Amino acid sequence: MKTLLTLPACEQTTASKGRWRLPIMLVLTLGFGGLMLVAVASVFWLGVQTSGRNTYNLLADKAELAMNMVEARVRAQLDPARNQVDYLTNLLAMGEVSIEDVDRIETLTRGALASTPQVAGVGIIRAEDGRLLGAARIGSSESALSMDKPADTGKILDDVLRTGSPHWLDPIWADEIDTTVMPVQGPLRKDGKFLGAVASVVGFNGLSRFLRDAGKGDGADISAFILFDDHYVLAHPALAERKFDFSKVTGRPPLPTLAEVGDPVAAAIWSVVGPDGVGTKLAKWNEGKKVDTRVHERRSDVQFRQAEVGGVSYFYLLRSISDYGEHPFTLVAVMREEDMDREIERFQHLLVVGFCILVVSVLVAMALGKMISSRIRLLSGAAVALRDLDFQNVPRLPDSRFREVADAAAAFNAMVSGLRWFETYVPKSLVLRLIRRDGVQAEIPSEEREVTVLFTDIKGFSAMAEKMSPQDTADWLNRHFTRIAACIEAEGGTVDKFIGDAVMAFWGAPDDQPDHAARALRAAHAIAQVVAEEAEEARGRGLPPVCLRVGVHSGPVIVGNIGAATRINYTIVGDTVNTAARLEALGGEMMGDECYVVLVSDDTVRSAGTCTVDMPLTPIGAFSLRGRVSLVDVWRLEIPPLV
Repeated sequence: MKTLLTLPACEQTTASKGRWRLPIMLVLTLGFGGLMLVAVASVFWLGVQTSGRNTYNLLADKAELAMNMVEARVRAQLDPARNQVDYLTNLLAMGEVSIEDVDRIETLTRGALASTPQVAGVGIIRAEDGRLLGAARIGSSESALSMDKPADTGKILDDVLRTGSPHWLDPIWADEIDTTVMPVQGPLRKDGKFLGAVASVVGFNGLSRFLRDAGKGDGADISAFILFDDHYVLAHPALAERKFDFSKVTGRPPLPTLAEVGDPVAAAIWSVVGPDGVGTKLAKWNEGKKVDTRVHERRSDVQFRQAEVGGVSYFYLLRSISDYGEHPFTLVAVMREEDMDREIERFQHLLVVGFCILVVSVLVAMALGKMISSRIRLLSGAAVALRDLDFQNVPRLPDSRFREVADAAAAFNAMVSGLRWFETYVPKSLVLRLIRRDGVQAEIPSEEREVTVLFTDIKGFSAMAEKMSPQDTADWLNRHFTRIAACIEAEGGTVDKFIGDAVMAFWGAPDDQPDHAARALRAAHAIAQVVAEEAEEARGRGLPPVCLRVGVHSGPVIVGNIGAATRINYTIVGDTVNTAARLEALGGEMMGDECYVVLVSDDTVRSAGTCTVDMPLTPIGAFSLRGRVSLVDVWRLEIPPLV
């Protein structure tokens, strides 16, 4: 009776749900770069804010200092004249000096002039006769001054009666001293009786000389002048050595205009740049690209203008002084934009250097992250290859300048070298299947499983080995076992061990293989081709062919990790193993002239099923096997004649 056996293909699929993971190169690169960017950018931003504020504050302080200096000089020029008026008024009002004492008044006024070189003249106008008593500065000396009813006497007396207190008048031309002066005058009373007026006049040549000398300092980059009524120049460095004659001028203040001073920078203060770019430009300083609005907030009484003269840009700081006369003075400080730019350029240099440091720091951080991550990626890739037990294709990790990475690479390389030796002693396919089946389990428990066991043995191997050297014998066995193992592993079987010239293999563990019997029969059929190839090789060398007997049996076994604590094997034990070995031995008795005999137990045939392939099985009877009480029904796998 022959049974055709069908061996259905069985496929197993496994699915695993992976967590969302980031590549370490991205994490290290962006992590290092991002942290460096945040750290350096924060420090850089704080530095820029502080440096920027300091730079603009220094510029503002510098400009304000110049304005304060000019203002202080203006007040020092004018306030002594007012003080003289108050002093003389008090002396005459208290009766310490009589208004009739011409000599005493002359002495007092000449002494006042000597102590205040900026004052051009001081005098007293008596109300009863309109006579002027006092002193005037002519050249470098003080001279007594006495006049009967000089011009404008009545106007001066009426003015002081109307105001009732000392006050300043706008600049006037003084014929007596041939210069423009600014008078301050006040009423003279004694015991409530109006006696006349006290007046003092100030010239501005000294103030112009001060502005000139202040602009001659080493490294000075701020010049100043004083405007009267916006268009007339009260003091300017250019007026220190110049004299103007305004004795015949009427309808305007006896002062030079901006154009008459001869300073194009001062003359351009009120100019405006047109669309064609001709002329100068008017702009508030805090609207310019070089000025921070905090400068304007420092002093609300300072205004800013910008103009361009001869291709050079200038900034003007203007402050109004309204304490003297009907029209306020305007203090003007002038700075060249290029002088300001030196301060701004330092700040801009800081910006550029800081930005470069920021970029370099981020790039270095990213490079370090990439360098570290590339080595870790190599380690990861090698570990993946190691996971598949592909020891021969695991790359050797290079050395690294990072100590920990270098130590890990050295340890990994040493481990791979050991595993390459280790894999020759451990069935790699079994280890892979255990890994995929049990994952990270530390132990694999022993259990009873239904499996199919296959034994092979070479007939007459001892006689053949006697004719071969030990090395040739080992080489031949290695080739033989490699071919047999390939047939077994192609059907998902596990090569359990090599016993001399015999091979033991099984199916059904560690993976669940419902068709384990069919797989074993397919492997036995495939081994026939190995026997044919080895016979052909033997004939080529003039040797007798190598014959092989195979036993196959299915049944329960104990499968798991079995052995000592220091040496353990994943193997199977049980009567099923012994029965398969006895069937292989029985095949030697039935071999006759054939070189390949496969004996299969009835349990294996029933487990394989009734489906057919081109592998006929023939029952040959029941046999008593050593170690078995009952008889075993045995089948023979019919193998076509080997060519």
